[in-house]
Amino acid sequence: MNEESRPEPPAKEYAAVRKAALELLCEAESGGRFIDELLSERIGAFERRDRHLLQEISYGALRHQNTLDRLLKLYVKLPMDRQAAAVRWALRLGSYQLVYLNRVPAHAAVNQTLEGMKVLEGVGKKNVGFVNAVLHRLIADITRKTTDDPSEPDDPNILPSRGGYCHFSRPVLPLVRLDLVDHLSVKYSYPRWLVKTWISRFGVQETRALLVAGNRTPRLCARVTAHAPPDAEVIAALGEEGFEVEAGPQERTILFAGGGPGPSGALEKGWIQFQDLTAIQAGAALAPPSGARVLDLCSAPGGKSAQLLEGLGDGGSLLATDRSESRLALVDANLSRLEGAWKTAVVPAEPEAIDLGESFTHILVDAPCSNTGVLGRRPEARWRVRREDLDSLSALQDGLLDAAVRHLGPGGRLVYSTCSIEPQENEERVAALLRRDPSLVELETRLFLPHRVDADGGYYSLLRKQPSKES
Repeated sequence: MNEESRPEPPAKEYAAVRKAALELLCEAESGGRFIDELLSERIGAFERRDRHLLQEISYGALRHQNTLDRLLKLYVKLPMDRQAAAVRWALRLGSYQLVYLNRVPAHAAVNQTLEGMKVLEGVGKKNVGFVNAVLHRLIADITRKTTDDPSEPDDPNILPSRGGYCHFSRPVLPLVRLDLVDHLSVKYSYPRWLVKTWISRFGVQETRALLVAGNRTPRLCARVTAHAPPDAEVIAALGEEGFEVEAGPQERTILFAGGGPGPSGALEKGWIQFQDLTAIQAGAALAPPSGARVLDLCSAPGGKSAQLLEGLGDGGSLLATDRSESRLALVDANLSRLEGAWKTAVVPAEPEAIDLGESFTHILVDAPCSNTGVLGRRPEARWRVRREDLDSLSALQDGLLDAAVRHLGPGGRLVYSTCSIEPQENEERVAALLRRDPSLVELETRLFLPHRVDADGGYYSLLRKQPSKES
């Protein structure tokens, strides 16, 4: 069930959802944390029917802020980045609902956004009146909503919405014949440099498909853990708790419908571990056997650490490391429900300083990256990363790979994975590593593109260190 088919909650609940969305958006902007992390901490406070709406409007306003800001520029004199944060996000939140959602009435979108805005700190009547006036001017320019494809695909008066199209009385998009990159950047709400990069790599048609895929919120996926009962029993238990779930496309996976699940008995028992289908495959590629000594070098929040620990048996061990105690606390929370020998350790932020004093048979390097493969799940990542950041990320990734190889024993296996789909962070990093260390051999590599796999994008490479001649 999506937000378009849900019954409309009472006005107070509507305002509470808008207020929470505004708080999440302001905090994500100022605090540097991703909105999915913030949402997971707060979504359990809402009734299940409201969780999807909260995720939909907060993710949507953030994801489409480029389009919304260009649209709102028609109605405001002061640039959006100079507006007060609460005003800026209330304008985006209200206009997102008016443009992109087809079954939320315009009066509810405006009134409940204003009600949610009123109780935010520092917001006065003048701010509320300003947002109200701008949103009503926007309403006046929207002529209709349709589900049929427009006769002219690049009509500048039409924006794609959730499940249809929003028609305006005047042009709201740059003309495609004058500037294709700017047209696509505004139409689908991506930074211009990324659109241009993808067109040069994939061509226009596939880039369009990639842009559309990054604007979909992926379904929440869970991996059924090794000590859980059969999938059917897990699915039945979740159904009894009121969750809409079904078996996933991979063995021992479950897909959730609607928004975040909130509290769950299956999660508390350790029956399920939230992990995307692509992440599961990257973790499975390492496949440490019983008795292996495993290092998860960049382990937070710990989903892959838990996956790896399950296969180690009594004789195996896992060391999960990351660069801060706060990040490792997330790993501890994930691993504390599991049996097996594991420990965590803080490592230096500079990869060249990492020295763990032991070697490992299996190592996972799930490296920090640009997140261009998971823009559906982390919508703000497209606004945080810049073209020049790829150079600094590449240097960090090289350093982490070198640190991993220093700790990999002869005959050992290493998986390098990212949430990026950029060759500069993926294939090029592995190629550079193989040039630096001829003892490594690449056994397998996979690139996941979100418009092709209907899941997160990402990449992994499985490498093996050849045994020394002495051994």
